[in-house]
Amino acid sequence: MNILITVLIIGFGFLYGRLLKSSVNWLNIDGFQISNRDLKLEIFCGASWLWASVSLQPMEGTIFALISGILFAISWIDFNTYQIPLFLIIVSFIVSIFGVIFRISSVKTAFFGVIVGAVIPLALIGITYLITKRQGMGFGDIQLGFILGIWLGPVRMALTLFGASLLSLIVWLFLSLTRGFERDRALPFAPYLAIASIGTFIGSVYFPSLFHYLIL
Repeated sequence: MNILITVLIIGFGFLYGRLLKSSVNWLNIDGFQISNRDLKLEIFCGASWLWASVSLQPMEGTIFALISGILFAISWIDFNTYQIPLFLIIVSFIVSIFGVIFRISSVKTAFFGVIVGAVIPLALIGITYLITKRQGMGFGDIQLGFILGIWLGPVRMALTLFGASLLSLIVWLFLSLTRGFERDRALPFAPYLAIASIGTFIGSVYFPSLFHYLIL
């Protein structure tokens, strides 16, 4: 890949990040806005598009770069407002469906991914609420799990849920140690889902044999 193409890809990713930032500010969830001087989203998207262009086939890389940018935006919103905008869920759903249309993943894989990412967690929420009268995950997290299940499939989705739960537990323990124990302390779950899903996807690219054994 020559320098000109690299610069163009990074530039395109930067523009995509700016588009996502404009979308976040347009949504204005609970008044949340991202400053134009804050370039974290643009830098992340530029890096995502560059990695995808180097490591993945064009269609798979495009879907990864689009979804990872949306995940970053959703995480930022959820971290600050404890809300996941339906608009970004719908957009990411459309992107993930293209993975099935272009046979990046099969309908069967997407179906079982949804079972693992959304149906089982929703059932667990119901059971937990009946027993404890508390709700561990929000319905926005279930919607996000639905999207990630289509994109990742059942095995990677299961690892994503495990990784996200582990990350949130570590953060909760750290906050409890530094700020004092609080049983009802709420944490936004979308950031952990985003980190775990992107990490799991990248891991499956670099260590495909490991995921093959897990499937078996």
